[in-house]
Amino acid sequence: MTHLGHFSVDRQAFGLYYQDSRAGGILFARTGGMRKALLGLVCMLAVFGMATALAPNGSSAIASVPVAVPMLEDRQSLANDRNDLSITLPAGKGRAVGDPSDSSSVEIEEEESPLLVGPGSLENFDIPVVFNEAVQYFIHFFTVEKRKVFTNWLRRSERYVPMIRDILRQHNLPEDLVYLAMIESGFNTRAYSPMKACGPWQFIYETGERYGLRVNHWVDERRDPEKSTIAAARYLRSLFNQFGDWYLAAAGYNAGEKRIERAILRHETTDFWELSKYNTLPKETREYIPQLIAAAIIAKNPEKYGFTNIAYESPIEFIRVQVPGGVRLETVARAASVEMAVIKSLNPELLTGITPPDAQSYAMKLPTGIEAQEFRENMVQALQNERKVKGFTTHIVKKKDSLPKIMKRYGVSYAELTLVNYCDGGLKTKQGSAIYIPSFYKQVANKSEEDVRTAGAPKTEVPAKHLEARNETPAVPKTAPKAEKKKEVKAFHIVKKGERLTDISEKYGVDVATLKEINRLKKDQIYPNMRIELVSKKMTQPRPAAKYHTVKKGENLSDISEKYGVNMVTLKKVNKLRNDRIMAGMKLRLPDKKG
Repeated sequence: MTHLGHFSVDRQAFGLYYQDSRAGGILFARTGGMRKALLGLVCMLAVFGMATALAPNGSSAIASVPVAVPMLEDRQSLANDRNDLSITLPAGKGRAVGDPSDSSSVEIEEEESPLLVGPGSLENFDIPVVFNEAVQYFIHFFTVEKRKVFTNWLRRSERYVPMIRDILRQHNLPEDLVYLAMIESGFNTRAYSPMKACGPWQFIYETGERYGLRVNHWVDERRDPEKSTIAAARYLRSLFNQFGDWYLAAAGYNAGEKRIERAILRHETTDFWELSKYNTLPKETREYIPQLIAAAIIAKNPEKYGFTNIAYESPIEFIRVQVPGGVRLETVARAASVEMAVIKSLNPELLTGITPPDAQSYAMKLPTGIEAQEFRENMVQALQNERKVKGFTTHIVKKKDSLPKIMKRYGVSYAELTLVNYCDGGLKTKQGSAIYIPSFYKQVANKSEEDVRTAGAPKTEVPAKHLEARNETPAVPKTAPKAEKKKEVKAFHIVKKGERLTDISEKYGVDVATLKEINRLKKDQIYPNMRIELVSKKMTQPRPAAKYHTVKKGENLSDISEKYGVNMVTLKKVNKLRNDRIMAGMKLRLPDKKG
């Protein structure tokens, strides 16, 4: 008789054990499906045992297969007899733990539901954290595929996270929302998206303006880490008040609250994970929350995921000092005895090389340790021989323009052009682009000292609440006399039925070739109601109106040449004639005096 093994039922674990008496192995199944599979496996073993017994070289036949089923065995002693085993299952099908090299024991668990980790647990997260396949995917994505990128995010995080956490706490928001800025921009203040979102919190212009971030030629406060965080905190609070759920609030921050509202109404659920099953939300938004959770998990314990030896940046610390408007940033750096790069790093919202000239003063951020009074005294000395910028005029680059030509025309240097142009990548003269020409205040004795005292006297440090962005528009500078003379005036002609380009050319005194170039016409063919743009007489000096002669019967080229005093060769060239033959009624263009 061959005794295969024993079944055991563990009512506490809701499981079914089977012990093989020959190999000493143990199989364990917890769920109904696994129990059925285990019973099927044992039946197969029984058939296999019978086949072995009936083989020609078998020593005995199996008359019966007894299976003992005790009521309950001691769970601890049974566990001591088992060895650990690990089986790797497909994602989402279960989890097994142990040593894959040992085949004496198998433990199989059914698929687990997502684990919700609330506040106060798992390293003190203050936003809900759910582990599921999407989160696990982005943990792998950030730690393997985008490891270098995430390393840079972690390196920059120490510079901004303490300040952002303070602001979020002041607005009674979960501090772990700081990781929204991480997945939005990697804490890059100069990040700019194809959708024209900007700054560490990636505000588009309209949303930034709604929450008080000023954007004009001189400043873009979406790039200010402090002011943009205050705006983001206000926006996130509004979204949470609307949806009552931080996942939906974060999704609304990414996709817009209106789109989230429509998705909720369409699918009749406020569960983000349920909404993410549909294509109603953009792919970016469906992946947004898993990215947030994955980034937070890694950033809270980077060493666990292999992020070691990172050269973290020092936390940002600064004081604020009022500086007159229109002052060069180079002058501010010299007065503070720091590098220009330090001033730009602390004030990333400044787009040009000067403080905004449309304001009497501007609150500059300077490194801690600088004495405000000493700085103001240095500024007084530095501004005595420096011209302050009051505005700019605009020059549209033409086909043959170059920087030297533009500088000579307006009497400015390259350094002065960089004061009012956004030129991180250098000034470029691309046809049709705009180059801004600075205009300056006249230098007045002791005026600089007066400006610095006026700007700096009220206070050195300004609380953040007084620095919330204002919706201001830059002052419109007075146009320089040269620019006024070159001011472009556009005019148009609406084509009437039967009109030709030559008719329009004669009417307005504009050459046909010029009309075709301006209106991008490949041929002379035009249509009724077409709008033809004309060259402004103030923009360019028009050529003299073309004169024509209608050939009369019996006339030849020699007669017409003598009549108008023009060279016959030139006459043929202007009219693209291959020979001297002309016909009555033909319209010949007469060359000007210059030929």
